[in-house]
Amino acid sequence: MRAVNIMVGGTPGQEFPTWAYPNGRHLGEFLIPSYSCVVTGSDNSGNSVSRNFVVLRFGVQCIDMKTPKIVGLTDHQTHVIKAWVGSYRVHSAASDETGAWRVYNNFLIHDGPDYVSTRPPFATIGCIEVTGPQGFDIFNDLIIELSGSKAASREEQLEEIGRAKSLRITYERAIRPPLKRR
Repeated sequence: MRAVNIMVGGTPGQEFPTWAYPNGRHLGEFLIPSYSCVVTGSDNSGNSVSRNFVVLRFGVQCIDMKTPKIVGLTDHQTHVIKAWVGSYRVHSAASDETGAWRVYNNFLIHDGPDYVSTRPPFATIGCIEVTGPQGFDIFNDLIIELSGSKAASREEQLEEIGRAKSLRITYERAIRPPLKRR
């Protein structure tokens, strides 16, 4: 199994609408920035491959129904992906792109909004959410290609990659964005 690396940038980009998950939908919408994400590795011929994605890395959380706050990882850190969670489904919005990569604890990589204008907006509490139409599926197709997995089905390939511990994610240091109402 070949190594695949994911680098999540620390410079904010275009803003996406969100709401305060799980108990703050009534508080209205907020804006959170997107960040660059680069997936790198080698193809079957040994050629270096690099592809850019746009992700969300911070979110707005509200537990007590009145106090929204920005959450997400700010420090520079690298993690070996712990597993593929094929049964995962996005909780805050409708999505056909299923499954998630477990970074650690409840920090995951999973599907995000297709567009800035996606309605209703996705909520997030610090997971890496891959944006764009079929963005998470394209992201996973690339990981499968770069890993060299030979498993029989797509799901088996993703599970094999998760078990192999050859997928790593690095978060660049980022400043926690301010809580910003839409």
